[in-house]
Amino acid sequence: MYYPKSQIKTDLYTNGKKFITSRDGNEYQGYYFSTSDNQYFTGKNPNDKPNIALELSFLSTPDPSSESNILTSRKDSYYNYPPAYNLVKTGNAININIPPTTPKQSIVQPTEEEYKVTEYQRYFVKKANEILYIEITQEEYNRYTNQDTNVSYQLYTPFTIPWLIVGNRSQVFQINKNTVSRISNNLKLTGFPSYFKNRYDQYFRYTKEENLTTNGTEFLNERTGKRYVGLYHIHPNKGPMVGAEHTTQIHDYLIPVSGSNIDYKVNKMETQNSQNKTIKSVGY
Repeated sequence: MYYPKSQIKTDLYTNGKKFITSRDGNEYQGYYFSTSDNQYFTGKNPNDKPNIALELSFLSTPDPSSESNILTSRKDSYYNYPPAYNLVKTGNAININIPPTTPKQSIVQPTEEEYKVTEYQRYFVKKANEILYIEITQEEYNRYTNQDTNVSYQLYTPFTIPWLIVGNRSQVFQINKNTVSRISNNLKLTGFPSYFKNRYDQYFRYTKEENLTTNGTEFLNERTGKRYVGLYHIHPNKGPMVGAEHTTQIHDYLIPVSGSNIDYKVNKMETQNSQNKTIKSVGY
């Protein structure tokens, strides 16, 4: 090969990582020279044999003046990329675009601050042309509403619902059920109510109250079955219980006399696993 002196740069040196040899793919360290058509060879100049062709390594820093440093073909890169990856030229840099992600199911429980305001927002996406609902975080919801290219926003429709978590348990249950029904109808979300499995009081918490008094017309003692007269309190998680305030001592649950004891029944199911199995009618 012959290049006029004006078309070569001689006595260049690399400490490694910039080139690999075309002969065996090994990293090259030492003197080299370059040509005007962006080819590289070992040796200080063409007379310094052997002149082995060099290829840019993926680990090298691109030369802003050299178009050949943009890795756009097998010739320019020693490394092969999985088909899912796409090399894109942006100025003098190389970006590897990763395919957009799909939504991941997230269990997001209310914060203490949200319990103070009695409700919080729940975030979902529905997959297009499929009855599939996924609960997600607010951060991920924002990515879908903003059509972030890192998520599969073309395949999923984001939406949100308000969820009541404090108040009268029976009323909370019914309000949340009505909310789900209304949003399902408005957005045509076929099968969305099935997601909740009739747990429309999920994450419900009683408002803590103490030093309350009942005259015997409101509650039955769950353990004895008799009307309860005296002081009672409402535990945030366990509901109405015997005694002016909650203590570590064993004390009984109270059942509403009215018969509208859905509050009690659901509450009992939630707390039963934490009770002593031999004492089913008392709480802690």
